[in-house]
Amino acid sequence: MTDSSAGPARDCPGCGLVWPEPPVQLPDQAGASAGCWSLYTEMLGRSYNDPARHSLHQLLVDSYTAQHVDWSQPCRVQALSICLMTLCLFVEDGADPREGPQLHRRMVARPVFHPLDLDPALLHGRMTIADLAPADDAGEYETLLRAWAAQVWDAWAAHHTTIRDWIEKALP
Repeated sequence: MTDSSAGPARDCPGCGLVWPEPPVQLPDQAGASAGCWSLYTEMLGRSYNDPARHSLHQLLVDSYTAQHVDWSQPCRVQALSICLMTLCLFVEDGADPREGPQLHRRMVARPVFHPLDLDPALLHGRMTIADLAPADDAGEYETLLRAWAAQVWDAWAAHHTTIRDWIEKALP
């Protein structure tokens, strides 16, 4: 996973993960260090290429997005808000992550979200994308991913009522 030519480790502002910077320059990703983002893109690749992991793809995307907060642009407010809504549905209601893209399309049609105030420190000290990386089999991967998703969702506890309200308005 890491390459001997990787740069020095740097703290991720989103999740707090200390991970080596990739050997190639990556474009800035708001809310994430280049090393953390690089590991995430590696995990996305695994998700796209393994049918067992792909069924959980939206849970991976939503967990990472909700742990790497960026309210700096309207499109990022929308993306993070929608990911928080589906993360709620996956964690609390047992919704199938394969339904994520359809849920996102419905939520975009009724935009009801806005930035939320969250202390970034609440997202640190929890599982991160690095905790999924060693999972070799689908069962272990799913267990770790669901545990991570629950921890990330828990970090947003102060806003659960608001996010549930968004869901009610977006998915009547």
